[in-house]
Amino acid sequence: MVTSSRLVTILCFAIAIAGVIPIFAWLELSPRLVFAAGLLIGILQEFKGRWHLKNWQFNLILVPVFIWYTLQYSSSNPIHPVVSVLVIMLAARLAGEKSIRNLMQVNLLALFCLASRSLFDLSPSFLVWLALLLLLVPVSLVLLTFHAQDGALTFTRKEVRRVALSALLMTLLTLPAMAILFPILPRTAFPLWTFLNQPTSGSTGMSDKVEPGAVASMAESAALAFRAEMEQQTTPPYWRGTVFNTIQNSRWSRNPSVPSETSVPAGKQVSQIIYPEPSASKILIGLDAAAEVALPSVRVSPDAVFDYPRGLGKRVGYKVRSGTGGLLRTSKMINLNFYLRLPAELSPQIRQLAEQIKKTGKTDQERLELAEQHFLNGGYRYSREGLPTGKDAIHQFLFVSKQGHCEFFASSLALLLRTAGVPARLVGGYLGGEYNQIGGYYLVRQDAAHVWVEAYIAGKGWVRTDPSRFATNAGAVWNIKQKLSLAARLRLLADTLDYRWNRSVVSYDFERQVSQLRSAGSKLQTLEQAIKSRWRWALLVVSGLLLLFLLRTLRLHRFCCNQEEQLLRRFRQVLKKRFGETLVTENKGLFEIAIATNDEQVQQFAVIYAAAVYQDRKLVRDEVRQLSKLLDQLAEADKIC
Repeated sequence: MVTSSRLVTILCFAIAIAGVIPIFAWLELSPRLVFAAGLLIGILQEFKGRWHLKNWQFNLILVPVFIWYTLQYSSSNPIHPVVSVLVIMLAARLAGEKSIRNLMQVNLLALFCLASRSLFDLSPSFLVWLALLLLLVPVSLVLLTFHAQDGALTFTRKEVRRVALSALLMTLLTLPAMAILFPILPRTAFPLWTFLNQPTSGSTGMSDKVEPGAVASMAESAALAFRAEMEQQTTPPYWRGTVFNTIQNSRWSRNPSVPSETSVPAGKQVSQIIYPEPSASKILIGLDAAAEVALPSVRVSPDAVFDYPRGLGKRVGYKVRSGTGGLLRTSKMINLNFYLRLPAELSPQIRQLAEQIKKTGKTDQERLELAEQHFLNGGYRYSREGLPTGKDAIHQFLFVSKQGHCEFFASSLALLLRTAGVPARLVGGYLGGEYNQIGGYYLVRQDAAHVWVEAYIAGKGWVRTDPSRFATNAGAVWNIKQKLSLAARLRLLADTLDYRWNRSVVSYDFERQVSQLRSAGSKLQTLEQAIKSRWRWALLVVSGLLLLFLLRTLRLHRFCCNQEEQLLRRFRQVLKKRFGETLVTENKGLFEIAIATNDEQVQQFAVIYAAAVYQDRKLVRDEVRQLSKLLDQLAEADKIC
């Protein structure tokens, strides 16, 4: 046995914890400590019978808290002050008196705290906490109803289970409304905290420039870049993003004035659906090289770079059709001068090496192969640390340190090719990724960002070549094939849930809502046309049903009510036939009719019927049999008369 006051208080603590834990990682130290203290004080007061703080005392304490966080509020920090105040108010109610009003406030504040989770993160774990609160809060509301009537009311274990089942039923009844409102209500595609707090420092990943020598080391980032739903490839896929076609000093960048050319990807056609993470980028990623991107308003450049003018600030998904031959065929000659431009300063050793390649190779294809042989036999190592820096970083990489990351390899090869008279450009994107067998998609992170080279070979087109693969430690660095551990499999399972959540809930934006409404409208039009074309048949069917209804109306009324009503209706019909309409009227009660008829069988019927129905119980089988027999006798007597 447990009292209602103890039950509602325990639920109060559980609801508060379930509301704050989801946002605990984003809270500052002060709200964390205040919530922990409020929870501890509340538990001590409940189970140890310690001192009780009055509500007016807590309200007085909260005044300076409000003032402090009001001063902290600004356009650059609009979220933390509000959430902190919510948590501190919740802590104050936990430590104070547990009146009905305060307990209701705890439920409401906990829900507000959980709702604020969407300001920081939109991961599917939010759904777990929401489901927990949707179970706890209705139970609390039901118990509060009993507690308001009698605070000393006790419950058995069986009664507690019945209350929990009733609350669960209340929650289940709301599911249809949630399903109806989901496609209608607007939603954000990214956390407000991410939108208002854009990172000021760059992170590893695909950039808008390539500048080897700018930093001595490069940190790796495990942040998610995108997911690509497709079949697993036999080799690590190249994900093409942008093209760097201009070099100035040691910096490669993209000149938007791309010379006119027609590029068609060669090789096996592969379709994929790309789901990039929200970012400030407008470049659309696709399996190298994309031939078509199915997205409204998308723009494509002559060098097969796709960009999205609206930007990728929200979650979107788009279909891509690609050719995987590593070759972009061109239908006409390219602008050679544009892709042969060199920086103003170039070391003599680089020029000497390029001249040697140019003289030895008779064709552009041979010169490309000679340049690749240089990296294959040169003892170069792939590294993100101890990188050459300064203006002569490429020279240091080629002839001194011989270690660097993909930017050094690609920049050096493209520079050698251009100096040797072979048109070349850099391509920025990603290489490889982790294939999720459970979800059927590639998981590509920012540390997979990569740069490679496209060299133009007359008669073929733009040929993809990646000098980084010639590094002596390339296999160890990329570690393409590895056996998945149990922890890795669980991580991929969790990522699959996150992926499905983002696809089905978070990225369900206004455009998809409009699409759903248009689809529903189209189906209604189709249905309307079908009805019009078959209206004659429909009219015949409806008429037949109406006729059947009219024919059986007099008989169906017997099945529209329970046996008590049926017996009473038959009783009045039998008496009207035997004693007349004036004696048996609707305004007369059962015993009034029995007295007026002065018939023993009628009086027996009234006594048996009233003993059950007038005592709010149903007739048992024996009583129904007796009453039916009395009515049969009355009907037979009427016939005899």
